[in-house]
Order: sequence, then structure tokens, then C-alpha cells
Amino acid sequence: MDPRRSRLLLHPVRIRVSLVLSQSEMNVKQLAKVLDDVPQASLYRAVSELLEGGIIEVTREERRGGAIERYFRAIEEESLISRQDIGSLSPAEFVAGIEGLNRMLAADASRYIADEQSSWVDDFTIVDRMVAHLDAQEAQEIEEQLRAVLARLAAASEPRPGTTPHVLNLTVFPYRGSEHEEDTAASEGELESASVGA
Repeated sequence: MDPRRSRLLLHPVRIRVSLVLSQSEMNVKQLAKVLDDVPQASLYRAVSELLEGGIIEVTREERRGGAIERYFRAIEEESLISRQDIGSLSPAEFVAGIEGLNRMLAADASRYIADEQSSWVDDFTIVDRMVAHLDAQEAQEIEEQLRAVLARLAAASEPRPGTTPHVLNLTVFPYRGSEHEEDTAASEGELESASVGA
């Protein structure tokens, strides 16, 4: 992915649209229900920009009265974000992408808790944030293990009888503590694992 497309994808709204469409085919009205905190004009603009940029595609069209309803899905190989893609971003663009992911997680949690059928205290299996002190080899091993778990979960992304959808949010990067934290919390080689929720 070239730098322009990295910037296109790692936008607070566009990354959320891309992530939703990587899980299922939707039209804009359905997207608006999932991303109900995003203004409609911003949502239409994001879909248009992702479509023009080749990140999503039209999967089918349905005629409804005098209008044609288009359905979209993310193109798998184009919607993935690699280390090289992130490297083409400015620091502010990278942080904006992380903020977009966190807003999406918060919106998902809000919708779940608002559901009268939810048992949110019992259902939250993991809510955690930790700082792990790892050397280079340990960090590499952890990354490989996490990628293997994510690959296995990707195979279970389609609904099946007896299953319920779960959201997982995982971010791992070197950690630099604030000036108010102990010096040991800011030492070289630490990784932050934030918000693994299921």
C-alpha cells in the first residue's frame, strides 16, 4: 500500500468503516446503524473515498423503488495494514488511527451495555492493560503467537449456528511512560498490550 492509501485507510472514520466492512457486506444505511456516532455526511464521504481508493468494493446492487441500493465489502488484501503502511504515516496520523480504533471499541461497548438483554458484567471476559518487559526475542515470539491466534479467529469471522460475535481489540507497541511514572516503567524494550476485550 502506498503512502496515500495508508493515509486513506488510517483515518478515524475510514478505518472504522473498513473494519466493519471487512467482517460483513453492508449498505450505507446498515453501516450508519453500526457506526451511529458518525455523522451521515462523514459516513457517505468515507465510503466514497474508500471505494475510490480501492479499499472497498461494491458487491451487489438492489433496486428499491426508484433508487439503487449498493452493498459494500472491504477487499481483504487492500484493507490490511502492514508495518510498512504504518511507517509511511506521520506521528499525528498514526495516533489519529489509534484514536479511531478506540472510539470504535467504546461505541461497541456502549451499544452492548444499552441492550436490555446484555449481561455486561458477566460477559466481559477480559478487560486488561499491561506493560510487559520483554527482550527482542521474547517480543518476536509474542508477536508470532498473537498473529497465529488472530489467523485462527479470522477463520471464524462468519456467523455459524450456536455462535455469538465477540469484539477483540489488540494493540502492541513499545511503551514510554509519562514523566510521573517510575523510571523502570519507561525502560527500553517494553511492550504495551492494551484493551483485549472479548
